[in-house]
Amino acid sequence: QEACDYRVTTGVPYFALKMSGSGGVLLSGENEALPLVTPFGDPYQNLDDPAPAPIVKKEGYDSLDYDICYNVPYKRMLRTYTKYTYWHTAIMRWVVVGFIGFFTGLVAFLLDYGMSTLLKSKFNMFNKVLEVYLPNGSLIYPFLVLLAFNILFTLISAIVTVIEPMSSGSGVPEIKCYLNGVKIPRVARVGTLFSKAIGVLFSVSAGFFVGQEGPMVYIGSVIGAGLPQLRSLLPCVKKFAFPYPYFRLDREKRDFVSSGAAAGVASAFGAPIGGTLFSLEEGSSFWNQGLTWRTLFCSFCATFTFNILQTARESSGGDFSSRPGQVNFGSFQNVHVGYLWKYYHLIIFAAIGAGGGLLGALFNSFNKRIAQHRMSYLLKRKGARVFWRVLEAVLVITATTLLVFICGAALSTCVSHSPDNSTSDTKMFESERNSYFCPLADNYNQDHVNDATTILFNSQEVATQLLFHLEKAFSISTLWIVFVLYFSVSCWTLGTAISSGLFIPCIVTGALYGRLITTFFETYNIPVLSEVFAEVYPGTYALIGAASFLAGVMRMTLSLTVIMVEATQQVTYGVPIMVSVMVAKWVGDIFNEGIYDISIHLKKIPYMEWESPEQMDRLSAEDVMSKDIKYLPLISKVETIDTLLRTTSHSAFPITQSSSSSITKVPILYREKRLISEGSDDVPLEQFVASMYQRPPASKPTIQSKAGGDGEEGERELVLHGLILRSQLVTLLENNVFIDESEQADPKTILSHNQMMKDYPRFNENLKRELTEDEKAKCIDLSPYMNPCPYLITSKSPLPQVFNLFRTMGLRHLPVIKATGSFVGIITRHDLTHENLHHVREQLKSSIPTSRSPLYRNV
Repeated sequence: QEACDYRVTTGVPYFALKMSGSGGVLLSGENEALPLVTPFGDPYQNLDDPAPAPIVKKEGYDSLDYDICYNVPYKRMLRTYTKYTYWHTAIMRWVVVGFIGFFTGLVAFLLDYGMSTLLKSKFNMFNKVLEVYLPNGSLIYPFLVLLAFNILFTLISAIVTVIEPMSSGSGVPEIKCYLNGVKIPRVARVGTLFSKAIGVLFSVSAGFFVGQEGPMVYIGSVIGAGLPQLRSLLPCVKKFAFPYPYFRLDREKRDFVSSGAAAGVASAFGAPIGGTLFSLEEGSSFWNQGLTWRTLFCSFCATFTFNILQTARESSGGDFSSRPGQVNFGSFQNVHVGYLWKYYHLIIFAAIGAGGGLLGALFNSFNKRIAQHRMSYLLKRKGARVFWRVLEAVLVITATTLLVFICGAALSTCVSHSPDNSTSDTKMFESERNSYFCPLADNYNQDHVNDATTILFNSQEVATQLLFHLEKAFSISTLWIVFVLYFSVSCWTLGTAISSGLFIPCIVTGALYGRLITTFFETYNIPVLSEVFAEVYPGTYALIGAASFLAGVMRMTLSLTVIMVEATQQVTYGVPIMVSVMVAKWVGDIFNEGIYDISIHLKKIPYMEWESPEQMDRLSAEDVMSKDIKYLPLISKVETIDTLLRTTSHSAFPITQSSSSSITKVPILYREKRLISEGSDDVPLEQFVASMYQRPPASKPTIQSKAGGDGEEGERELVLHGLILRSQLVTLLENNVFIDESEQADPKTILSHNQMMKDYPRFNENLKRELTEDEKAKCIDLSPYMNPCPYLITSKSPLPQVFNLFRTMGLRHLPVIKATGSFVGIITRHDLTHENLHHVREQLKSSIPTSRSPLYRNV
């Protein structure tokens, strides 16, 4: 059984219905009820069996509660709010997102400073050893020094990652799923944040073909999740807990995570608008206008924080640094060779985009096969799994270092170079060019430069700038070799046990691809085409190639276009980038999905897409809903609840009452006249409460099924009163909210909302102690704590309507009722994934008789 509540296999609606929060209930009709099972399997099982039930462990992924539970504690809390409270929370939202942006920018700066320091130390030592042994023709010692540094950094990154597995990879797929409503274990822990930061610091410094941009999205998201609720972020220091009572709901946390993801992109690329659009397009599944403004403000705070710290680091006085983010593409403002582009070059840009889409689809296909192989063999090794994960990372960095060394020493081209004859654009990057392995060279008085080591023995940010701005500096053979090297090694590296991002490797690979095209026409002087290509600044093709390959891999469009435009600080590139990105996405979508979606599917995370699959309008809610329902009555025995929690892994339970019971409305436990059902104002309050609150005898969640032909003795239909979460049941047991079977519950003893949310977001799945026999004999009135107004849908509603309601409202559970109002099933996230919907459709196709109506023959 899937862990996200219930597994559904039938159902769809004509309308969506919200139950009345004032206690109104849908009355059941006379239609035949679907058979429901008890929480413990056999409907005739004796629940008083003294044998202890084993605890069922939850597996898979749970869902988040984005829908508000309007129970009595929450309504009582709302009644304490004043106008000042709402103003206060609105202002504090802006303050919190401002701090999220500040801390994200601070972490980005510290990571950037740490990476530059480690890389500088590594290459300084490498240069010293190379100067000593290169004149003798010995390259083994320089190689061993470089390899030793890389393996040391790799071990640190890999060990940190295997200790905290959630810090592996970029983290973008996990954040995307979290914002979609999936509860990923340990995704927003402070330990994961530190592991991710340390891991990416050493993985980039080790020389892996990875970047820090994806991890920055994750780091910003974790800061956004933890900053508003420090008492859950730092559980080990509760005496320093942040006593702020607000923002302790999943929907509030979701909005802060969205802002943090945007701040991560903004601090990485210096693109606050692009970061906001990235969070909207690629991350968040729920959005609103207020969140747009707060997210943009958070992104600007992150960019400003990084920029002002970078200014202080460069000691540039009062002038702001030219690096608004970790990645700097260099300035495209002063172009002295050709134009940026002309209108007829859009055809060439579209062709480059198509090639980028093909290459991106090929990259995703190869990486998927590698990931499947890794999951089938490497990750299934019990006991030695950590060893093999670390060994793979060491193997990858060893192969990468060896290939880079061979490419720079044996397969590169050393070209004659005089700094005095360089163009103004080339002089900007003179300090970044090197002459490693060139026979007639002096690092301090260069007369030759090595075009391969100029790319491979620099940081990837510098390599990107060189590919964008150096003119006629790379031979076509070098570009081809380095392109194949980057493409293959990046594909292999993605998924290893290190913290890694994919943006920068894709940008470098795409820039090599674009530069390879223009260099080809420059080298072979093809009539007409060479002249057309020569009209445009060479860096333009590298930029278009980078954007198209990145779009082919990730399938981003709007946000990628804006990020690239902001990073180049050249609005003129907007149209060419947009054309190439759109074409790349269209071409890539023909073959497979984006790399993040592939990762989500391989991990079997129940991610809900934007829309339901095609040809699903013939299905209904009853085709996908779960009938294996575990439910509770309004007044339940403590023993029954405890056994239910131990023997199931469901996250919520319907609160029901048989249609033949004398109670057909939810008992009202709070004595507030304005919350009483309509039409009761003329009834004295005491009399109304007494008449409504006639508690039925404590019962167990079973349905007594008798064979009756006239319907009078048949199965009883259920009236749905509401839903109660597993975490709420555990909280009630922990707080001993018990009453004797002969007693009435006292409204004054109802737990407050803060008491119910005390353990948020780390609720216990089961009671940590054993109940005594006296406690098991008592009862709990669940009516004040359940959600009396969940969204409902009828069993005949079409599947697209079910899907849209569930996804748009961010639901966790969707009860299904018949047209008469009787409760028949429930739908959860697992039932609406594309994989399950296709499976249900195939099952129905195979089960439909050929003699049925043509309307159903092609389901």
